[in-house]
Amino acid sequence: MYILIGAFLGFVIGGICRWLDIPSPSPPNPVGALLVVAMTAGYLVAGQFK
Repeated sequence: MYILIGAFLGFVIGGICRWLDIPSPSPPNPVGALLVVAMTAGYLVAGQFK
């Protein structure tokens, strides 16, 4: 459950980072790697709507 919440939050944070043109943060652990993937996906999807 926490992984899904983390992925959702990462997706949202990635989208916000894309819309506001700020660099994405990235924590250095396995859950952080999933967060980075989700943020990258959010960044790319948000770029399609910009």
